[in-house]
Amino acid sequence: MRIKSFCMLCVFLACALVLPPALASSSDSTTNHSRFAGVYLSRPRAGAKAGPSMNLSLGPDGTATVTEDPGDGATTLFGHWVDSGSQVTVTFDAMEGRPSEPPMVFEPGHDGLQAVTWNHASWGNVDPPPMKKGFKVKQLYWLTTGP
Repeated sequence: MRIKSFCMLCVFLACALVLPPALASSSDSTTNHSRFAGVYLSRPRAGAKAGPSMNLSLGPDGTATVTEDPGDGATTLFGHWVDSGSQVTVTFDAMEGRPSEPPMVFEPGHDGLQAVTWNHASWGNVDPPPMKKGFKVKQLYWLTTGP
């Protein structure tokens, strides 16, 4: 009877020592940003060589980079993003000497994201184009710089 109790105690202690670190490591490998994490790219409209563009990079760590060009030059903004279930909200870091840009909100569209809230002072009457889920930055570099 003593041996049986001792073995059960050993099994209990082994589980108590092994299980919590295993659960912690598995929870660290997933993030609440995994659903939308990736690169989203706008593509010119058919027949157009250039036009308004917006590219969005959502890091799995919650960082975000938005490069937008409403037609008067590209601007790159850095910030953080949150997935609220049906939307992605990007809040921007303040740049030195200027207030931070207002947040942008994106909703899932056909194979990508569409801006539903943006800085109208920057874009004027132009709506930001829809973005399709794209390649990783390294893959995009090789695809766009080839011969």
